[in-house]
Amino acid sequence: MRLATALLRWYDRTRRDLPWRRAPSPYKTLVSELMLQQTTVATVIPYFERFLARFPTLGALAAASEDEVTALWSGLGYYARARNLRRAAAGAVAEHGGALPRTEAELGALPGLGPYTAAAVAAIAFGVPTFALDGNGARVMARLGGVRESIDEPATRARLRAAGLREVPRARPGDFTQAVMELGATICTPRGPRCDDCPVKAACAAFGGGIVDQIPRRSRKPARPIVRVACACVTDGARVLLVKRRAGLLAGTWSLPEAVVAAGAPSEAARRLATDAGVSPARIEHRGAIRHVFTHRDVTAEVFRIEVARAGGGGSASRWVAPDGLAELGVSTFTRKTVALGLDGAERPARPPRAKRDNGPVRS
Repeated sequence: MRLATALLRWYDRTRRDLPWRRAPSPYKTLVSELMLQQTTVATVIPYFERFLARFPTLGALAAASEDEVTALWSGLGYYARARNLRRAAAGAVAEHGGALPRTEAELGALPGLGPYTAAAVAAIAFGVPTFALDGNGARVMARLGGVRESIDEPATRARLRAAGLREVPRARPGDFTQAVMELGATICTPRGPRCDDCPVKAACAAFGGGIVDQIPRRSRKPARPIVRVACACVTDGARVLLVKRRAGLLAGTWSLPEAVVAAGAPSEAARRLATDAGVSPARIEHRGAIRHVFTHRDVTAEVFRIEVARAGGGGSASRWVAPDGLAELGVSTFTRKTVALGLDGAERPARPPRAKRDNGPVRS
């Protein structure tokens, strides 16, 4: 029995009921694929539903402002995905009459879409005989083929995608891609895979060789740099001053004015941040520290409440916002924590036992 036959039979029996699989459309596929990258299904579902309610069509998304889009993305992390999704929608409206193109090449040419998303949308939405390799798929294909090389290496991923392409059936190529992803999310998990329940274990080289727990192999990741920053929670008593990040991990989101503290007192850095923002501090108070672990750095933020008698500053890259107005802007979890500490929080330890991350496992 071909791999695809066994896998699709299993998928038809067991696939999860997910909102983007109900009354599917190319637009739903696009939104879900961007949201699911580096984020768990359980986390994505409420974001997906709110996003589709606010932007029900490609045209509605293309017409939205960046702030409107990132506001609905707030807390989901990896904010470049939100900007890329909006860019792709605008490109489809401008170049393809408001509809997504149907070929993998044309999808890949849209601004903001990479090879993986182009392949996923082409296969799932349009039935193109291609294969999209995500993190779950890479693990499944590595175990099936007994591949011992690191799946983080581009050459290995190309090899695994080629293996998947050889198995794509002429009918239902999109379901095949989703079935591989589903298998990785629910059965062929990173730890404790349920091999006895696997529909393709007879074809699995890792299972046959007793080396499932040794595959996949990953490259050693460099240690996250430890960064100390000062955050200035500038307030006039009713509102807080936020600035829009132009670059870096949280580009496009709104945050407190922030600066890396390489040496010297963080209070002086916070005071300079307030001055640079165009306000004159009347009182400055250290409110405590927050640790937040991002994908590529480990940040401890020293938060200072800076009271001003009169609100100044503001403009296209900064604005005064009431605390209950944060929901209208694209604000990260990290920023929500620093604002809360700056406005109302008591001092918190800089090194809590477990630090929350912005990212989660892929598609589990």
